[in-house]
Order: sequence, then structure tokens, then C-alpha cells
Amino acid sequence: MRFEIHGKMKSLIAGTLCSLAFGLWACSGETDTQVAAPDLSELFENVDEAEIDVESRSIVLPEGTSSFKVDNIAALGGNKCYLALDDDPVDPEIDWDNPVSTGTELEIGEEGLRLVVLDDANRVVAVWTVSLPEVESSSSVAPASSSAEPKSSSDAEKASSSSEKVESSSSEKPAESSSSSVAPASSSEIASSSSEDASSSSEVSESSSSAESSSSEEPESSSIEREEPQLPGSDFSARNDFWATTSDAMATKTSSAAIKVSSEANLEFDGGMATVTTREVEGSFLFIDGSWKMAGGFYFAGSYAGETALDIYEQGSDGGTPSTDCSDISKDMTFGKPFTARPTAFTVKYSYSHVANKSTDYPQKSLVYVMLVGKNGKVVATGAFSDEASAEMKSRTVELSYGKDPFGLLSGEYPVAEGLSLGTGEEDVTSIHVMFASSAYAHVVCGGTVGNSGKYRGGENSALVLDDFKLIY
Repeated sequence: MRFEIHGKMKSLIAGTLCSLAFGLWACSGETDTQVAAPDLSELFENVDEAEIDVESRSIVLPEGTSSFKVDNIAALGGNKCYLALDDDPVDPEIDWDNPVSTGTELEIGEEGLRLVVLDDANRVVAVWTVSLPEVESSSSVAPASSSAEPKSSSDAEKASSSSEKVESSSSEKPAESSSSSVAPASSSEIASSSSEDASSSSEVSESSSSAESSSSEEPESSSIEREEPQLPGSDFSARNDFWATTSDAMATKTSSAAIKVSSEANLEFDGGMATVTTREVEGSFLFIDGSWKMAGGFYFAGSYAGETALDIYEQGSDGGTPSTDCSDISKDMTFGKPFTARPTAFTVKYSYSHVANKSTDYPQKSLVYVMLVGKNGKVVATGAFSDEASAEMKSRTVELSYGKDPFGLLSGEYPVAEGLSLGTGEEDVTSIHVMFASSAYAHVVCGGTVGNSGKYRGGENSALVLDDFKLIY
């Protein structure tokens, strides 16, 4: 049974949770700064006539309620929400791997659960107990299992959601995101069949169909094995065939109609790190300098058909006199590798050296993105970030947005596959697209003769250093 939170419920939450501000001040240990409490009046949906006790921070759901859903995580006012792994009301152990986001549907079960609200410094704002009428809102409520993800309805593997952008340091797990996210209930192995997933999902659905079922009938999510595949070579210790690069073509000099085209490699591996760099490509007539173009450094999941610097300088050249027009080398890129899992976020350790260019339409910036793609070019989920200034080595975590493209990957003239369109987020995932680029726009290689450097879409010697990449589930 589902209910929508409005009217009475919203008034109850809005009117009774004002004391959270003092709770935050007390729990954080800070005596000089009081952080404003979040407004939770719009947080939940389909939970009508719930009983709320502010003093004990408990929410007792109506009898017969089997689940409740997060309506809009933005109602937390920039704060975040996670499941607790124990019953400590002040300093709980937090299930960092399962952020509660817009669209997350939590099955309450007979034992209830605990929700932890954190501010942007990961200080505890409040710990709330959510239970059914039969369960007392006290320490007897069992914490969420550390090995289980939030229980979800039968279609939660394809639910979409959104979250606020939260940047975390290298020692923190909470995701920083410009996107909305969902924590799908399960993931499958790369290139695995979907039949096993469907069976697992069906079992969860059948077991959770009634909120009044006995504890022996409730699914134990800790007993359900969940595949959490990582991408080959994502530690950047060496080149891997899962990934493609334009670097080999950049480093291969060639001649066409007495014009020599040359550049140099722009992907390097050293000490467990990879570096992609933006570099010039030069065309010269015999020994006379002629024209220059600027090409970004790219390392991406897929393959690249270009073979020489001429393919960079002039994509699709027929071997005649090279043109000084722009060359779109993404036309030689095949994006994506087979993949069927549904991660919630990705994290990467990186640094970035920024060198400005002169273009106002295509300013120099880095680009990192992940797209989950289904059949017929439907984009299931996106997550991306870029830097417009140099950044020291750090870890950055970005949540994946299911059924949304808040960064504008599909409309921003970035290097992405042709023919993609945004899906609902409920499609089956068939491939994963990952891009690491030193220049977000310099897949279109532009320049010309002397004095035309204003056409460059990348800043020369801008570099993106990659140390580690991981998908989060």
C-alpha cells in the first residue's frame, strides 16, 4: 500500500522538526557555529498519517505501510542522508555505500531502520528511527545490515533519482555530484545475461509484497549476492585494451602531397599513473612551417581508428593536400564497451594542470564522464565533471544520474557517441562509456596558419593526471 505525503504529513514534519538545528549544534561538538536544520517537509512521499516524535526523533508509519520513498533530497537543504548501521543515536556507524537519494524507495520491514542526516562537513545533524506501529522507536530497532543495500520494490533496479552536488575529500566516501542519482538494488557482471538479474529481482518482489509477513518470509538482502564489476585497467598501472587513445596516431609522422604532418604522443604511463596532454599538430611544406592545430589528449573506453598524425590533423583525409579546416577526430572514435551493471557513482583520483586558450566559445577545461547506455542509443545514466583551473591531486566522487543529463553531455558539443538520446533511466544497461580528456572540446582539432591560434579549442600542454578509478554500487 502506498500513500503520498502532503497536507497533514507535510505540516507535521515542517512544524515539528525545527529543533533539528539545536540537535546539529549539540552533536557536531562545535560551540561557535550553529548550522541551520534542514526542512524535511518535502522529503518523503507516500507516507501519510505518520506519527512523528521530535524528542525521540522517531517516525512511526501507518499500519500496513510496506515502504516509503524519498520525494526530493533537495528538501534537506544541501544536507545528505544515509542509513545507520547501528543504534547509536549520537555518533552512528554510517552506511557510506548506500546514500539515500531522490527516488530511493526503502522497504521498512518489521524491524524498521535508522536514517542519519549529515551536513556538508559530514557532521551528524540528526538520527531518525523509522518503524511500523508494532515496533517501538527505541534502541530495539535493528540497524541496517552493513552488507545490505536499501531494500527496494521490484522495479527499483531501474528507478531514477537526483541528489545535490557534494564534493568529498580523498578520505571521505560521500559522493560529490552535479547530477541526480539512484541506488539500484543490484548490479550484474560485465556482459552477463539479464535472466539472473530478473530472477533475483522477482524473488525480492515476491518476498516483500506484504508488510505483515513474518520475519521468516522477509527477504534477507545480505543473502543476495550482488555483482559489483570494476573496469579493467582502471588502476592506470599500464595500457589496457579496454581503453583507447589517440596518442599513437599523434606520435606517427606522415607526409601527404609534400606536406609533413607531425606531433608527439600525448598519453604517458608512469608509476601507476596515466597522463593525457593537449598538444599541437604541425603541418609543414618540406622544411617550411605551414599551419598548426591543437588536439586534446583522450583516454576512453572504446576504440580509435586513426593511425597517423594526418588522421588527427585532417580526419578522413584522402591523402591529398591537407586542409586547414577543423578536423573532428571523434568520428574515428568508437565509444563504449559491453557492460550490464548499474553503479550509483564513480570516484577518480586525479590532478589537472590548466593552460588557458584564447577561444571564448570553447574555453580550455578538462572532462571526465561516465555514461551507461542501453539499446537503440538510449542513455540510462550520466555523471560528469570538468575543471577550469588547475587542481592538485585529489579524489572526486560523482553520483550517476539515472534518466537525467544535468551536465549536458548530450548537448554540450563534447566527445560522445553519435545518435544518443536520453532515456528514462529504466532501460537495461548494455554498455558503459567512459572518457578522460585533457581538453573537453579539442576533439575538434582547429587552428590554421600563423595568427589563427584563437581557433584552438584546447590549451597547449594542459594535462590530466589519473591515479585510480572505481565504480561505486
